[in-house]
Amino acid sequence: MRNLTTLIFSFSISFSFISITANAQTQDSVIEEITVTAQQREQSILDVPVTMDVISGDFLDRTSTTELDDLSRFLPNVVIQEQGVSLPSFNIRGITDDSASVTTTPRISVYQDGIDISKKTVSSVGLFDVERIEVLKGAQPTLFGAAAANGAVSIISAQPEDEFDASARFSANSLDGEEFRGMVNVPINDVFALRLAGMIREQDGTIDNLACGPDSYNPSGFITDHNGVSRSCGGGDLNGVSVESFRATLKADFDDTSILLRAAVETNEQPGISFKSGSIAPRSGDTNPFSDAELGLGSLIGIDRDLESFDFAIVHSFNDNLELTVDGFVKDVDLAEYFDADGTGLRIQDAFFENNAELSGFGARLVYTSGDKFEGFIGYSSTQDESILPFVQMVDPVLSDAFTARRAELEVQFPNIPLDNDVRTSASIAETQAVRQMLVDVLFNDDGTPISDPATSVTNINGPFVFEGDLEINSFVVEGSYLLTDQLTLTAGVRYIDETRFSKDTFFGTFTASAERDFSDTLPRVALNYAYNDNLSLYFNYAEGRRSPVVDANPFGTTSVVAAETVDSYDIGFKYYGSQLSFTAALFAYTYQNFQESFTDFQTFESVTVTVGDSDMYGFESSVDYIFDDSLRVGANLGLLDAEFANNTETGARFDYGGNTFRLAPEVSGALFLNKSFAFNGYDLEFELISSFQSDIFFDSSNRPELAQDDYWITDVAIKFGDDDSFWRVELYADNIFDEEYLIDAGNTGGGFGIPTFVAGMPFIAGVRLYADY
Repeated sequence: MRNLTTLIFSFSISFSFISITANAQTQDSVIEEITVTAQQREQSILDVPVTMDVISGDFLDRTSTTELDDLSRFLPNVVIQEQGVSLPSFNIRGITDDSASVTTTPRISVYQDGIDISKKTVSSVGLFDVERIEVLKGAQPTLFGAAAANGAVSIISAQPEDEFDASARFSANSLDGEEFRGMVNVPINDVFALRLAGMIREQDGTIDNLACGPDSYNPSGFITDHNGVSRSCGGGDLNGVSVESFRATLKADFDDTSILLRAAVETNEQPGISFKSGSIAPRSGDTNPFSDAELGLGSLIGIDRDLESFDFAIVHSFNDNLELTVDGFVKDVDLAEYFDADGTGLRIQDAFFENNAELSGFGARLVYTSGDKFEGFIGYSSTQDESILPFVQMVDPVLSDAFTARRAELEVQFPNIPLDNDVRTSASIAETQAVRQMLVDVLFNDDGTPISDPATSVTNINGPFVFEGDLEINSFVVEGSYLLTDQLTLTAGVRYIDETRFSKDTFFGTFTASAERDFSDTLPRVALNYAYNDNLSLYFNYAEGRRSPVVDANPFGTTSVVAAETVDSYDIGFKYYGSQLSFTAALFAYTYQNFQESFTDFQTFESVTVTVGDSDMYGFESSVDYIFDDSLRVGANLGLLDAEFANNTETGARFDYGGNTFRLAPEVSGALFLNKSFAFNGYDLEFELISSFQSDIFFDSSNRPELAQDDYWITDVAIKFGDDDSFWRVELYADNIFDEEYLIDAGNTGGGFGIPTFVAGMPFIAGVRLYADY
């Protein structure tokens, strides 16, 4: 396990503020009890035999957390990439969920208000008016369905209440960012209550795009789009934010029945992502990923997404012990994105795609809570996903042909120095860069000008390549908890899954192939919880997770079925919650079979999945929260991880990863937290500090050293002022106060054909927020 054992003993006393975030955010001098619904019923977190973190809505508001990737700062052994709403990536305990295919199933479930939103184009949602977020570690087949092979993220929105309430927030920052968040809760009568909430957020990009300007490779200011139309492309920036999100919730409470109706819409017009080449510099710049870029599509680069959602839940109590919940949902997402695959001002490969889907589902759950020896639930759910992803490439044939031919020559000349980022190599960075420079040189004349002038060159439009997927998953689940003794509770359950997976690929509107397969499986969970006293519990949890098989219908070959990936997940830990101190710790181990790995075909951009063998991983995570008094609260968290491929991964194939570290799997991650308040002359002053650490990571499981990020710290501070007699508060804040430069991604599509691209993280940002709570 490399240095994991040493690390566990070295950090045997570790600290966390996760429990802070789960409690009330007033400066009380005691830690309040945390109530969760992870096991489909309200329970104290001490009674749930699962390793889990809970973040309250108050904490999200106080830290201005509006995006899921910010949660990486607060959670040990969790990394979330969300540089674009089109393809977020969730990593829990070293296992990443980042396939772009419309026919693959995620490894990590993402739920919002009991509805599965794990699909990539749906799971990136704005965080506003949230009651809490529960993050469960390890396989969760009985609790969160087919996609929870490695964990689950459950977002629980605030519901209408029987008292009037309203709040608003306005903010501005140094990146010309502006944000409004508002909520109003209105009791209509004794039965009905309505809650309206929304968020509007705009922020300029952190990287300027110099493409289509006077000092670019294409000074004409025009470029051909995916329809063959010449369009203006000057200006634009990268890594910006644009979101408008609104939600309306109506709740009716009758004597024994409650009905909840919810409608939501989110619109994104997001600037493009700075996939900047590390091999070809802008005409008037350099390859530094933190400086100006020149991505040839210019202002066309960006992501447009419209997400609409409607759901309902009916809860009926037959008596004090038996409750039935029936729910259903419909979601519709339309997404379109231009992106520059090569990361340069040259048209080696530009791309446009749409990713549209209709999702629907319904379920029923019967929950028994006796308060005596036995509690449990049975349930049924059915979900449907109909997706279509048309994809178009735009290339300069002179540049593309020269690049492809030279790449083939170099593969023969230097077989031990592959340039594809997902292929393992023992070559040094210098050797790889030397060969990559030979590849890049073929694109330029001796005077440094491109061999094809982007301002006058012809554009070939390749495609469309159309990928379609229809998925239907039906499942039955039963789970119960039985009190063996006054202190020991046994929980056991099983989920049966029956699924139909349909895949259809169409190339150039001519070559078409389709395939359909049926699969079924049974996934168990067994757990023990020992209540040592009212404040301390010890637990063990075992569960089997599964990532569904992949059906691949290739128009140029035969249909292939990639075997299901399975995992045996083990957790053992304890939780202590006292009046002033909370402390949790857990050890975990996973054993994977038929681990699935995906890569992108650089000619068609099809996401191809294969199995690469077996793997084991181990880790440790812990948390502490201490309240000194009603004005001072401190804590920290720590995660340790040993996530490696087994040595028996398939050799001689594309993926020869034996002994390599999984991508986005830091060996050490952690955070420190401090909240201090002062009161003087009728005014309140509150100071908050959050500082998070991440050790070095690889961005690809090939562990190529040029595609890595060294360890780094990020520190945020905020000072809030308030008047005891006023509902207004003012906050001054600074994120990444030391302006740490760090990457959030490297390799990407460009790395798939030999010239990797790099995405910069957020720089120093300062701003002011104005709060109003009525």
